[in-house]
Amino acid sequence: MTNYSIEQFSKITNIPKINLRTWENRYSYLIPQRTKTKIRVYNDELLVRGIVTKLLLENGHKISKVSKMTDTELNTALDLVENSENQNIKIKYYLSNFIISGINFDEYKFNTLFNNALKEFDFVTFYKTIILPLLKRVGILWLTNKISPSQEHFISELIKQKLYVLIDQTSANTPTKEKWLLFLPENEFHEIGLLFAKYILSLNEHYVIYLGDNLPVNTITGVTEKHKIDNVLLFLHSNQSIKMSETHLQKCMNILPDSQIYVVTSNSKLNLDKLNSSKTHLIHDLDDFIELLDNSN
Repeated sequence: MTNYSIEQFSKITNIPKINLRTWENRYSYLIPQRTKTKIRVYNDELLVRGIVTKLLLENGHKISKVSKMTDTELNTALDLVENSENQNIKIKYYLSNFIISGINFDEYKFNTLFNNALKEFDFVTFYKTIILPLLKRVGILWLTNKISPSQEHFISELIKQKLYVLIDQTSANTPTKEKWLLFLPENEFHEIGLLFAKYILSLNEHYVIYLGDNLPVNTITGVTEKHKIDNVLLFLHSNQSIKMSETHLQKCMNILPDSQIYVVTSNSKLNLDKLNSSKTHLIHDLDDFIELLDNSN
């Protein structure tokens, strides 16, 4: 079982440390263990309860009441949040519970949440308002040692599995539109965004050649020998990729001089002006990509 300091517990639950200390003293609630030097140590069970508590407080419950709830009563209150017709409340419900599924390595809970969310939201909304914020939050927690790498990998791998299934369901679609080449260059390993792009493109009957992650750019010459590529989509997020961006893109333009090249990045400092090309385009967010596809239809 993972242990958390009060700083880590506060970051994951979004409950201020002063609140945690107050609740501990006033309501005997969320009481951690103490080390020999009196440092607070929280476990996974308390962490899950803390996440649920924060969600209930955001939905009108009082801490004086929540602190007295049994596990059964907490779950009942949580069910009411799940059944809310307010979309913002629903989004917070799913975000919180996806994180809980990762903390507990609970694949059944994750699958249930994912399937239910797909019934309530169209996929783009689901991805934009739940999956992306989830990945961002979990990624930050992992990078700052607030959760373990195994928990971060657990969530990421399950999301990829779900995307593979959704992509497979588009196999009945006959490609009738432009041909896209999708890949991640060297030192890019997080392919969830690329898988999402493949799903959306395939769903819209584009022809997609998917090469996956960590691919040396020079090797795409093998594709060009057999296919005329209309568009290339690649992601540049890692520091190493950003440093090599000009080199990567120049290679792409040399290999695919007649293709449009779209670069997805969250790095505001990436500048393509040096390339002096009308064929390279930046995509900063999901809306840009969706608008691009709408305009091409």
